[in-house]
Amino acid sequence: MTEEEMSSRDGEVSSGMIMLDLPSGGGLHRKLKARHLEMIAIGGTIGTGLLIKSGDAIRGAGPLGALITFSLAGLQVYGVVTSLGEMATLIPVEGGFSAFPNRFVSKAFGFVSGWNYWLNWALAFPAGMAGVATLFEFWVPTSTIPSWAVSLIFMFPLFALHLISVRGFAETEFVLSLIKVLTIIIFIIISFFLWLGIGTGTGPLWFTNWNPAVVGDTAMTKFVNVGAAFTTGFYAYGGTELVGLTAGEAENPRLSVPRAIKGTFWRIVIFYVGSIFFVGVLLNPLATWSASPFVYVLESAGISFAAEFINFVAIVAALSASNSSIYACARTLLRLSEDRQAPRIFGKIDKRGVPVNSVIAIMIVGLVGIGASYASGPDGSINVFNFLTGFVSFSTMLAWMIVSITHLRFRAGYIAQGRKLEDLPYIAPFFPWFNYMSIIVGIVVTFFMLISAFDTNGMSQDEFFNLSWWMNNSWIYAGIPITACLYLGYVIFVPGSMRLVSYDEMDFESNTLIETREEKAAADAIALKPTNFAEWKAKMIYKLF
Repeated sequence: MTEEEMSSRDGEVSSGMIMLDLPSGGGLHRKLKARHLEMIAIGGTIGTGLLIKSGDAIRGAGPLGALITFSLAGLQVYGVVTSLGEMATLIPVEGGFSAFPNRFVSKAFGFVSGWNYWLNWALAFPAGMAGVATLFEFWVPTSTIPSWAVSLIFMFPLFALHLISVRGFAETEFVLSLIKVLTIIIFIIISFFLWLGIGTGTGPLWFTNWNPAVVGDTAMTKFVNVGAAFTTGFYAYGGTELVGLTAGEAENPRLSVPRAIKGTFWRIVIFYVGSIFFVGVLLNPLATWSASPFVYVLESAGISFAAEFINFVAIVAALSASNSSIYACARTLLRLSEDRQAPRIFGKIDKRGVPVNSVIAIMIVGLVGIGASYASGPDGSINVFNFLTGFVSFSTMLAWMIVSITHLRFRAGYIAQGRKLEDLPYIAPFFPWFNYMSIIVGIVVTFFMLISAFDTNGMSQDEFFNLSWWMNNSWIYAGIPITACLYLGYVIFVPGSMRLVSYDEMDFESNTLIETREEKAAADAIALKPTNFAEWKAKMIYKLF
């Protein structure tokens, strides 16, 4: 198709612009640049789950147990992100977590997937705000400024940015992610030198702190402890898939989305698995350390302000998570509204391309969370944070499994219609094995987590099922029942919604990408293999950053 033909079909086409076959009423603005998506992809893997809660995983499961947990979760994340990337680059729409299951699985599947993902981020937002309030106590006690007031102080500027335009979210996330990335790079470099004994005078540590490597007296106890650590792992990785959600507002999704996704594997290995590895070899899991493990590592390097610095970065990470929550919630609710699976009022988009009512909805959820924090007393922020992170962990895992199932049907339908794989803008590697692995890991980990949650380890029931248990296992009595009710309720009230979309009925045309020749040439140039050292160097930088 020529550019002139494209003009006659979709309106004026200017060089460097992407035109989409959008449904009537679409009003989101494509203002996310490649650098925004790349930094969101990098920084999205770094949050309070890594900086703060990773210590719980190492203490509970041991350094090797935590490493296994984060490695398995990381593999699942990589499979999910690449699967989502294949669908999102061909059909770059907002709210892919409901749009794609609706198109390629069933209406009921799309409904429960969309609302599960919305709940995931809707609860992650007050969790992030509670995290900010808890971390802020390091400098200002609650007797001076109550935790709910701290949450409000940080919350309203974030919403103001989102109500301006999508660029408000993008630029803020770019800066916050950059701070997190630089911090982890510095941490890994310092940790490497400490591990080798450089500057310490003690010689290499090697694996002396892997004592024990997995915490537990018996094989069953070790199994249970590793299973419990998965809750932290899934919470920590939550948000990695966000880059797939941004395709609907990317300037050039065919170019920028694959570019952001292709380095995901190495980012996971370096930033997450690398960080957990070094914390595990530098700190003994049986030692007494209550703060962030990153603080103790940096203090052992002689950095006197380590606690203040990591606390600052942790607040940045919590704000970043909250910023992403607003974006993900608003776009998911917008898509649900457009698919008539949420009230139509949430489909309103103003002239700046902002889904205003959807943004206001998450603001209300945030206020409710802050109210719960206030009502819970002096430890309200901590209790709210623990309650919500348990729920979010389950929702995240469920969302990833749904993406894997959807991608299996997407690819099967694409081939069944006689389409060619080489015509896809981005092809997910290792298909279908990563999809199967993601589904199996999700099922096995759920089994692990259930056993861990109900293994009393010789304690009395009154002692075991205390407030801490109820806060940390909210996914059991809240997450699973809510998800089941959403699915069954939709099936009952919308007859026929369980019917699978047949391969012949699958829609691979609506909202698909139409490129100019210049854009396709630019994307093809990036895909070429490097032929000299300079090109290899540029390629490595491109893959990582």
